Amino acid sequence: MRIDDLLERTNGLIRLRDHPASARTIQRAAARGTVVAILPGIFIRPEREASTAIRIRAACAWSSTGAIHGLTAAQLHLRRPVTLPIRLRAPWRGAPPPWLRVSNGTVLRPIQEPGLRVATAAHSVVELAAEDGGEAVFDALRGRLVTPEELIEVLPEFAGSRGTRVRRAVVESAASNPWSFGEARLHDLLRRAGIGGWVANEGVRIAGRLVFPDVRFCGRTLVLEFDGEAFHSDHEQFEEDRVRQNALVLAGFTVLRFTWEAVTLHPDTVIRSVRAGLAMS
Repeated sequence: MRIDDLLERTNGLIRLRDHPASARTIQRAAARGTVVAILPGIFIRPEREASTAIRIRAACAWSSTGAIHGLTAAQLHLRRPVTLPIRLRAPWRGAPPPWLRVSNGTVLRPIQEPGLRVATAAHSVVELAAEDGGEAVFDALRGRLVTPEELIEVLPEFAGSRGTRVRRAVVESAASNPWSFGEARLHDLLRRAGIGGWVANEGVRIAGRLVFPDVRFCGRTLVLEFDGEAFHSDHEQFEEDRVRQNALVLAGFTVLRFTWEAVTLHPDTVIRSVRAGLAMS
């Protein structure tokens, strides 16, 4: 079989052990520079060598049991640009190329698709919490890629590993379904003040529109919204927040808004305001 036909059949990535009858064709193509070995036994066209997508596929093809994990997996799930090095968890001996970081071990129950094995969204963001303090966890909750229950379920998989305390603290703070650091801080403030009877980011249908109040008190007409600069900096989000607030107010809800400064520097004022709002609702 011609090398061009083989590349077309394999979507541009050839694993040598899958094509023993074409071994000499592949080796001759490599000698001519038509293909290059991006990993041992894994061949691609040289012009695709810098592609992160092809490198991810190459890593999964090279290791029959390995899976993409950690930051790389989180970036894939959150649809962020993938940065190097690509992270692969797999049995490994020897030095990987600079673009690939291999951690010895296995990922339990990875998502498997043709040419790809990747840790679940819950697994990847909980693992990453030891590095980012929970940023990816809250982003995944906000994107409804994970649930607090799924985060709790995967936490034991990291028992005894470095960063376990941080991961546990993040997962515990995520139990109330915050969609940002600020919301998690607000939830913690409410809990410490003994204020319960609320749900977070639970959908409410108002005039045919599904809205997700940051905090809503069950059986009451009080809603709390957290204004975080990082999540309200673009015009589209700013407009969406105002549309949501107007819908809530027109439906009879009282909306109290709090900033990071208020929650962190003036917690007593926040609690007094919440208690006053509850007395009126």
